[in-house]
Amino acid sequence: MRSGGVHGLGRERCLPLVPLAARIVNPIVWVLPGHAVHKLEQFALAEHGSLLDMTAAANRCEDPDRAAAYLRHALDEGRHSQMFVRRARELAQEQGRPRPGRVRADTEHLFQTLGEVDFLAFVHRGESTGRQQFESYQQWFRSRGDVRTEQLFKALVHDELRHEAYSLELLTDLVPAEQVSAAFRKMWMRDLWHGWLRLGRPISHGVYLAGMLLLYPLLWPFALWVRVVRPRRSGW
Repeated sequence: MRSGGVHGLGRERCLPLVPLAARIVNPIVWVLPGHAVHKLEQFALAEHGSLLDMTAAANRCEDPDRAAAYLRHALDEGRHSQMFVRRARELAQEQGRPRPGRVRADTEHLFQTLGEVDFLAFVHRGESTGRQQFESYQQWFRSRGDVRTEQLFKALVHDELRHEAYSLELLTDLVPAEQVSAAFRKMWMRDLWHGWLRLGRPISHGVYLAGMLLLYPLLWPFALWVRVVRPRRSGW
């Protein structure tokens, strides 16, 4: 590993707005009836998707040491998915709701499409963001007295820190510092674009609904005017 830069780069890539945003939405995310079960199920699905991507990376990587690291990460993601499903089922049973079934995600073929350098930058950013979210959730459930869910996120934070560290080490071993920074910028732009696309879907639906609600009342006077000017005629 190249000396210097690893811890500095990690700090530069910290996302301070993530825990703030999580604290703001916590009352909505976790308090609404049934939403906690759904949220944990979505986390389980995301972790299962990561399992598939990390397994694919282990199979495609030509370096045996890095491949082994990806495989260890994949095993962690599979365990995380099971932990989320287990807790979601427990909460569903406590609330008298349907228990989540088996989660099945799809692989995005990230290692193949991004290349190993960008893939490692993507992994590091994702683990950093996830760790900060999970830390916020851990604090939230501690304040609510939910020890089981708090311990779930505490265990996840421990693993995410380890994933952050190894992915940054591998990245700085592969390329010089300037290429590491370039890879992070590229993944930041990718995350921004994908976030905009996710945000655009509900916004476009809302704009369409608002447009239709405004359009139909405006059409009524026009329809009446047409009936007066050009009344319907029966027969031929």
